[in-house]
Amino acid sequence: MPLWGSKGFQDSYYQVGEYLSFFHEGVMCLIVFILSVVLYGLGWVFSTKSSYRFLREAQGVETAWTIIPSLCLIGVAVPSMHLLYVMDEIGSPSFCFKAIGHQWYWSYEFMGDNVDVLGFDSFMSRSEDDGYRLLDVDQRMVAPSNTGIRCMVSSADVIHSFAIPGCMLKVDAIPGRVNEIPMTVAMSGVLYGQCSEICGANHSFMPIVVEFIPPSVYNRWHSVIKSIEDVKLL
Repeated sequence: MPLWGSKGFQDSYYQVGEYLSFFHEGVMCLIVFILSVVLYGLGWVFSTKSSYRFLREAQGVETAWTIIPSLCLIGVAVPSMHLLYVMDEIGSPSFCFKAIGHQWYWSYEFMGDNVDVLGFDSFMSRSEDDGYRLLDVDQRMVAPSNTGIRCMVSSADVIHSFAIPGCMLKVDAIPGRVNEIPMTVAMSGVLYGQCSEICGANHSFMPIVVEFIPPSVYNRWHSVIKSIEDVKLL
């Protein structure tokens, strides 16, 4: 969770999220540097009394203000394109889950043994004693850490957005379409998020909670969920 008054992104559990944060900081430093140079130049022009009314051309200046901005744009474009490709590289994930947005809650589906689809609904917790107010849910999505994950997002009614700031993750949930994004969380922990697309009256009351646990613990949790589903079928 970010602290009150923090001016930067929260620490990312996802390596690509760390790259995105580093890229953002570098671009902001470049913007501040360019803005400072431009303001200094404007201040010097308005404050000085020197002028050269008969200046017709300055090839050196024109060359400089053409080459330097071009180099700055290349310096921003190259890492940006690299990050775009890394974010879309799905690879061969060993775990996959699907998040489906509803008005106004999330439901999750993932594959179980024998290619059975297991799923449950996740509603915002109504108790004031359960974790963070307006951010905790009655049933958390559980996923293994240090594991390649394919996150698939869709919607059952209107447009939603599945966002987990702790992973620098934001995927639009569009009816009739499935968007997917890869991620690998490096450590165990509980990550909170919310729907980031205005979807109706209770848009602010459909939080997202994903608990990342070690693979061995996840296997035990999966066995418990599978047994509960078998009892429901009976």
